[in-house]
Amino acid sequence: MSQHAAKAVQGHRYRYGNTEVMAMQSGVVVEVREIDQLDVCPLGARHTVKASWLQPVPMRYFHGEVPA
Repeated sequence: MSQHAAKAVQGHRYRYGNTEVMAMQSGVVVEVREIDQLDVCPLGARHTVKASWLQPVPMRYFHGEVPA
């Protein structure tokens, strides 16, 4: 069972489809930026999405845990 975000949190990482993204703001409908770790500028294309479309992913800041 996959857990989706009811509200996205600015700076947190999520999976949007097959793409890893970072929330640029907090809320129910937010702008996210694609993360490309192989690129010189790791933040790529922008998308405006519903938080319910995002799946939280583990982050180093939380020692590999999915933040609440």
